[in-house]
Amino acid sequence: MGSDNTDLKDFKLRPMKCECNYLSKSDGSAILSQGQTVALVSVNGPLDIKMTNQSIEKATLEVLFSSKGGKPAIGDRYKEHVIRQTCETAILGSLYPRTGITVTIQEMEDYGGFLACCINCTCLALLNAGLSMRHTFAAVACAIDELGDIQLDPAPAQLAAARATMTFVFDSRNKTLVCGFTEGSFSEDAHSEALERCRSASQLVFDFYKDIVSKYSYVIG
Repeated sequence: MGSDNTDLKDFKLRPMKCECNYLSKSDGSAILSQGQTVALVSVNGPLDIKMTNQSIEKATLEVLFSSKGGKPAIGDRYKEHVIRQTCETAILGSLYPRTGITVTIQEMEDYGGFLACCINCTCLALLNAGLSMRHTFAAVACAIDELGDIQLDPAPAQLAAARATMTFVFDSRNKTLVCGFTEGSFSEDAHSEALERCRSASQLVFDFYKDIVSKYSYVIG
């Protein structure tokens, strides 16, 4: 794990902005922008569901992804799988047996780092819905260029010149790696360095969550 003494000023992510309670007909919702990349997530549940879909041990989690174009693609199913796995590690589903929780993700704008934006927006929507969680989670994307330099939260131009891209998800307790996704060619050393840089930078995302939760807690209070 990265050092706790890491100077966060050494790590830069694109500006993040979030609005919670964005949708009035959901139990929780958030719209998040990371740079020009924007995702919208709504959460509904725990809800009564058909007996055939119920689990006596925990809530049944469903994740639905809708691309900007509206036509489902293989990549959309991949995003659903990734985000469902991430949510299942965090949500205390055993507190909600025989119910269903639905997470719906809408692509608004994709200017790089979209999977990370979706994952972070999902965490904020779950918090807004008031679901009990073991931990929060944060995703950070990076790109490795032809010279081997690592760029955190890459913009489209950096992605176009990248020989590899990576997205890592960490939990808030110990910044343990929840899951990681890579594309392209890279060395083992480059992967290790990218992982640790993203791990350290995830603190910026967790700090952002605290600011958002404090803001909406104050509004509610």
